[in-house]
Parts: sequence; structure tokens; C-alpha cells
Amino acid sequence: MLINSLIKIKKKIAPGSKIVLFVRLKGLFNEKSNYKIQTENLLNIFREVFRPSEIYVPTFTYSFTKKLFFNIKSTPSEVGRFSEEIRLIYQKKCYRIFDPVFSLIETENGLFKEEDINNNAFGKQSVWSYLNNQQHYYVVNINLDSPIIATQLHYLEYENKVQYRYMKYFNGSVQNWDNVKSNVKYGYYVRNIKINPTWNRKKILKICQDQKFVLESGPVKFFEWFKLSKFLKKKLSLNSNYLIT
Repeated sequence: MLINSLIKIKKKIAPGSKIVLFVRLKGLFNEKSNYKIQTENLLNIFREVFRPSEIYVPTFTYSFTKKLFFNIKSTPSEVGRFSEEIRLIYQKKCYRIFDPVFSLIETENGLFKEEDINNNAFGKQSVWSYLNNQQHYYVVNINLDSPIIATQLHYLEYENKVQYRYMKYFNGSVQNWDNVKSNVKYGYYVRNIKINPTWNRKKILKICQDQKFVLESGPVKFFEWFKLSKFLKKKLSLNSNYLIT
């Protein structure tokens, strides 16, 4: 059971930690219960077991790069049912962070909800920049097929100026909680399609396992970002293609 896996990990996680939560709901709970209930149950279990200070749930919308429009109030999340249920649950509280591609919801206090629009995906005003310097910060994967899902790796690529990505700007429009529309020039560190880089996720997970940067139990993985990023920065300084080879 999920809760048994979480309890096994609990003793190694300090209360008050910061967490980014990637979840696939399918097959995780009793399929007879609806997704909203499953989402609320998982969030409450997480709070009770780990007592984190901040929980971030991605509500990303990659389609902004093609549609060039984002409504913070109504544009749905494109990264899974758990994510979309969180968006709907917290809609009245206006907790969604104003970023047309990499929006998140910080469920505990609505951090960053008052911030102006973030116009650089991984710039100094981004959540990823803030989280990157936090010692007790974990990227959590639950019930995912991939060896590792961690958007924070893109921040590391941006910070280290890897050669297979480049900054591209998208001119679009956004609509805020007050239904006011405005234009935005959004900077996104995108893949060079000619190179078509793909992370070697199996290698990254193996590194995490060998170096003890990840805690695993059942369908749950806790990646300790502070230690992992320190390790990867050294590797990237020697080989900018380290993540994709």
C-alpha cells in the first residue's frame, strides 16, 4: 500500500521540507473512488506523514508555445489528472502561480500567488530558482513509469548553459485572475531539435541510487535535490552533455 511506502521513507525526511510532487493516479487507489477524492486523500496523507512546509504541484501548459495564450483561471493542466484535480480544488483560492508554461500550485500557503507573471521559465524570479537553493527540498515521483521526472533538471541545464538547448522567446498573451489580458514575451530554454537531446533517465536514476540521492519504497521515489544538483553541476562543468549521454 502507498501509505506503507511513505511511512518507510518518513524517518529520513525532516519535517518542514519543501516538496515538488509528480503523481500518476491511475492504479494508485481504489478505482471506484473519484479522482477528486483520490487527490485530496493523497495530499492529506502526505501532510500527515511528512509535515512539509511547502508542497508544489505542477500544472504545466506546454501548449502555450503553440497557442500563445494562457488563462490562469481556466487553462487546464496538461500533466495528468492529479495535477488537474489540484488546479480545480485550489481555483477559488487563486493559488496558481502565474507562469504560462510552468505554472504550479503551492498547496500549503499559496506561495508566489501574489507575484507578477514570470516571463522567463528558469530565470531568477522563477520557482525553480528559489527551490534550487533550498537544502531540504525533494522532488517526489509517485507511481510514474519513467525512472525520474524532475523539471528542476531543466533549471540545471539553464544554469550551466548546456549546448543542446537555447533561449527562445514566445510572444503571446495571458489573462489574470481579474480577467485582465496583457501581452507577454516569454523566454523558454528549449531543445535544439537538430540535436534532439533526450535525458538518459536510467543513468540519472542509477547515479541517484549509487550515491544515495534517492529514497525508494514501492511506487515512491524521493530525490534529494541539494545533493543531486551539487553532483551534477560538477559533471556538467566537465561535460555539458552529461545528462544526455
